Amino acid sequence: MNKKQIWICIIWFNVIMIICGINFFLLDKDFSAGQIEDNLKIGACYTNMKNSYFEVLNNEISSVIEEHGDILITRDASMDPDKQNEQIMKLIELGVKGIFVTPVNWKKIEPVLKSAREKGVIIVAVDSSVFHEELVDCSVTSDNYGAGKQVANYIMSQVKEAKIVLIKQESLQSSQERIKGFKDGIVNMKEYQIMEEKECSGQVKNAMKSIQEVFNKGIQFDYVFAINDPFAIGAIAILEKLGVESNIKVIGMDGSPAGKSMVKKEKMLATAAQYPTEIGSKAVESMYHLLMGQKCEKKILVPVKLITNCTIDSYNTYKWQ
Repeated sequence: MNKKQIWICIIWFNVIMIICGINFFLLDKDFSAGQIEDNLKIGACYTNMKNSYFEVLNNEISSVIEEHGDILITRDASMDPDKQNEQIMKLIELGVKGIFVTPVNWKKIEPVLKSAREKGVIIVAVDSSVFHEELVDCSVTSDNYGAGKQVANYIMSQVKEAKIVLIKQESLQSSQERIKGFKDGIVNMKEYQIMEEKECSGQVKNAMKSIQEVFNKGIQFDYVFAINDPFAIGAIAILEKLGVESNIKVIGMDGSPAGKSMVKKEKMLATAAQYPTEIGSKAVESMYHLLMGQKCEKKILVPVKLITNCTIDSYNTYKWQ
């Protein structure tokens, strides 16, 4: 082989290497672009992220979504139903494929959920569902009805008669279920009377105001069942201010660190423990089943456990279950 042929071979070799290098980088770029396009955007909109329950629930959902290489866009409605509807519309405009939602108001949220479904967005309700459950693809909540019944049974196991005040939030399906379970638990039991039902509209200060109003009316009662721990703690605060905390027992629902601490200190009689990590895990699992076109349970109920001063030592008072 003469020098000319050698130089020709060298030139062709370099040309081939350059072409291969260009193809490698182009293919690599295309592959990366494809990966980005394949990332799913999923939304989440909760009632109030100041409540650590939703922080724990959202962290569980977020960790699984990140493991899938997808993106979670989280919004806090701050107990404002109109704000929540606006947030959900913006999530739809951002092109999310699914939305986790805890309704601020189980009826007012329905029009925006209809809009989401018309665009093919998967809806998974967490913690609390909507009035017409056909508007969500799946709901994952605590067994709220069962929790209400557990509280009723516990009171009946403690005393032969009771005069009870209920603190509730009508706009939440979970509150409706807890109150219904409680009422069904004491139905036909004349010794256990509901003296007053007070609406708190999601505000602890309203729970405190409600107890004050009951006292101002001169209504006699010895038990308070609040549909969540913040309301229960608010009730305890006003009872202490009135100097009657030793005569009136308060029961909450959540099993929050603050609620369990109150049980430990014997300021709260009991709290029905929810499991936000488990709810989040089941919710995100259901979301991915639905996004892949697979079937999942329409309604998933996570059992609750009543925590009392007899069982509190079995629980960590510094974190959620």
